[in-house]
Amino acid sequence: MTQHATWPQPFAQSNAAIPYEAYRHLVQAGPVHHMEVAPNVMAWVVCGYSSARALMSDPRLSIDPASAAPQVRSALLGLAMEEKQSLYGRHLLATDAPDHTRMRRIMSRALTARRLLSMEPKVRQITDQLLEQLDGQCEADLLAEFALPLTIRVLAGLIGLPDDGTKLFHELGLLVLRGDAAEDEVFSHVIATLAAYLNDLTASPDVVADGGLMRLLLDAHAREEITDQERNSLLFQLFFAGHESTAYFISNAIATVLAHSDQLVLLREDPDLIDSAIEELLRYEGSVKSATWRFPTEPIEIDGVCLPVGDPVLILFAAANRDPDFVHAPARLDITRPSTAHLSFGYGAHHCLGHALGRMEAKIAITSLITRYPDLRLNLPHSELPWRSNIVMRGMSCLPVTLTAS
Repeated sequence: MTQHATWPQPFAQSNAAIPYEAYRHLVQAGPVHHMEVAPNVMAWVVCGYSSARALMSDPRLSIDPASAAPQVRSALLGLAMEEKQSLYGRHLLATDAPDHTRMRRIMSRALTARRLLSMEPKVRQITDQLLEQLDGQCEADLLAEFALPLTIRVLAGLIGLPDDGTKLFHELGLLVLRGDAAEDEVFSHVIATLAAYLNDLTASPDVVADGGLMRLLLDAHAREEITDQERNSLLFQLFFAGHESTAYFISNAIATVLAHSDQLVLLREDPDLIDSAIEELLRYEGSVKSATWRFPTEPIEIDGVCLPVGDPVLILFAAANRDPDFVHAPARLDITRPSTAHLSFGYGAHHCLGHALGRMEAKIAITSLITRYPDLRLNLPHSELPWRSNIVMRGMSCLPVTLTAS
């Protein structure tokens, strides 16, 4: 399908707060569209659920930036640093099998079911500590004061960071989540500061906790299972993928249930609905708007459209999750809805490795918050919250709420 000038642009700043009509319009018009997703960047946008799922498991669709045509790489270099950072390095979001399989196997050693079960009491403890700090306040920014510190402290424990690393990750994470890092110079500062700290850690590995992801990567590097570039790239990926999407999702989910009072009542009356609520909130307002860039390694025919070799393909999870061919009444939030096979954690070989941990954090955070604060409410209408404009992520720069009636 060719580009249509009158289509709503789902990535435009004008649609940042309420992109749902743009998603609906695109899905109605067809599952695949060739359109401008950023200035001078044309891409094949996949918004139909069945098409998205099929492509996510198609080995001809590469995630490796080396598979992009030269003119495509040149165009993508014009994006903001925040929107193209996944294209750099050799990590899980920039490699195909067999390299991806090898690195994923190493990373998964720190995310076993037994490890996650052992982490749950610590996640609850961190959640309770953060809420105790809010108890004396009437108002709060739940992104900066709750969702971010929660996800950073959990991530620090998973990686095995010393205390100074937790503090630094929090400072840098705040720049990313609030949107300051949308400015290239701020993003460059985040990268440079993170690189210097991680280089110091790799030079002094004794300060890294045993059993954490960083120790696993250092040991794998010592055994020559990964290269210097892969080790460093994976450490960078841990910072961005390990906190950003979960912190945004917790904030998105809180804002969404507060904007749907009937669903909030249901959840408070029956806390056992939290599992289905999390899945519905992931479908309805997930934090990962689209997959990272893909590039066909040979022509791919899908839904009557040919995706040319090396062209950029953007799989729009946020639209596919609202495809009426996938789910009935997609614009309605229904936390009692039977579990759906949404795409908010991706699909196929690149399915999010941390999905179980992210679900656990969100479940504990949301349940604890709405139980502790029965008068919790948004300080702004949902549509007036400061939603960020971003090709990949869906999130706010802050989440202002009133905690107590007084």
